[in-house]
Amino acid sequence: MKNLLKNKTSLLKSLILLFIASFHTACDEQTVYHSFQSLPTEGWQRNDTLFFNVSVADSATLYNVSVEVRNRNNYPYQNLPLLIYYDSPEALNIKRDTLELRLADNAGIWLGDGWGGLYQSTLPAGFVRIGKAGEYRFKIIHLLPDEVLPGINDVGIKLKR
Repeated sequence: MKNLLKNKTSLLKSLILLFIASFHTACDEQTVYHSFQSLPTEGWQRNDTLFFNVSVADSATLYNVSVEVRNRNNYPYQNLPLLIYYDSPEALNIKRDTLELRLADNAGIWLGDGWGGLYQSTLPAGFVRIGKAGEYRFKIIHLLPDEVLPGINDVGIKLKR
């Protein structure tokens, strides 16, 4: 009975965190795009690429890109190396970058915001100048050798003016 109550409390705290994050995003006029993709409970497959399709109407703006990760307590590492790149409407690979997201300190304490076993971390991924309005596809893959990477709950991308 104690475990059931603990699981319900953990789930409630996680839902509150997601609601608060969604509310803050909805109130931000500078955010052009913000989306998460949930990963399977068993883990992020080595060959799974996450795709984010972004419609960009303003090609004269410099966009600030950030990657957001929600991890659980069972993530086995301190860092998460990622490859992020995006394609233009002409299907040309425009920008490609390797990022290192630090999720825990040397003592194993999670650095992200959160509670109840779910933590959210944000990593600035630089600035992008879109050359032409249209549909852009951002792609993210993890660079760890694990065939199945446990403990990553969601991966998101945010574009701000």
